[in-house]
Amino acid sequence: MHRLLNGLFGLGVLALASCASTGQRDTTTLQTALVATEKPAEAGSGSPAAIEVMMTGSIDRNTSSEEAPVKISSIHSRIVAGADAESVKRTIRLVANGPVKDFPLAGRTIYLDETRDITLAPGEVVLTFDDGPVPGKTPAVLQALEERGVKGLFFMVGEMAHYHPQIAEQVVESGQTIGTHTYSHPHLPALSLSNAVANIDRGAHAVEKATGVKPHFFRFPYLAETTSLDKALQSRGMIPVGIDIDSRDYEEASTSVLVNRIMTGLAKRGGGIVLMHDLQGRTARAIVPLLDRLETEGYKVVTVKYGKPPEEKPETLMARLSRASE
Repeated sequence: MHRLLNGLFGLGVLALASCASTGQRDTTTLQTALVATEKPAEAGSGSPAAIEVMMTGSIDRNTSSEEAPVKISSIHSRIVAGADAESVKRTIRLVANGPVKDFPLAGRTIYLDETRDITLAPGEVVLTFDDGPVPGKTPAVLQALEERGVKGLFFMVGEMAHYHPQIAEQVVESGQTIGTHTYSHPHLPALSLSNAVANIDRGAHAVEKATGVKPHFFRFPYLAETTSLDKALQSRGMIPVGIDIDSRDYEEASTSVLVNRIMTGLAKRGGGIVLMHDLQGRTARAIVPLLDRLETEGYKVVTVKYGKPPEEKPETLMARLSRASE
């Protein structure tokens, strides 16, 4: 086992591995977050104490016996039994001179480079977060996800990324997937097509400038989309992402009510894409209890990334680890 780890570290570090809502937007919270910080907020903690190697035993692709057709409107998930049948559903972290840690909540990675629905197995969940980045709240969500070895999809508002670029960078550095959510979160259908598209473009540019990563995923503010806007996104190579379960974390609710609402939605549907907001303090408070419930009830958090899956499958490395530990 030590020889294998030394070989891996000798090659260097190897990395394998939304406010859209139907409810009322909390504009007061957003404006407070913007006005309160004239200068970019300082990012969180310093560098990690040890080099880490992530290895995910999974089939990194969006596959099923019948692939979902290409579309232009927002994608959702469809639950198909056996969709993850080939996946080795285990993620471990190897820390230099440290213990091997298992992450039972971490599921497979799905890659998308076209606008088509995601095929999930029963019990698979995609966690999405809108409206950030926000000081004190987004970092709390990131820390909770990191501790469980799971990744989310963060749809950033361009204006927020502009004011808080260090936190936007932190989202990317922690391995999360990013998307964009316009520049100022307007109700796009109420604008002229040219103004709506300009707001989308400005938001994408602001997020890319803050993070250094071009966003390929998009979520409509208030989930309000039109065919014309869908076509504009398609021409830009952007994939609009819808939701399956609305946490309604924009409404006043206790942590237990919020977590129960999400779990009830998942139980009824069997899994799916969950909408939350890292803008909200109640979401930052609820994320740890939510992850606890998901793990206790046997769910797997699926990572969604843009692009095509790598040719080399990570499970071959898992097989090597298994042999070395025998």
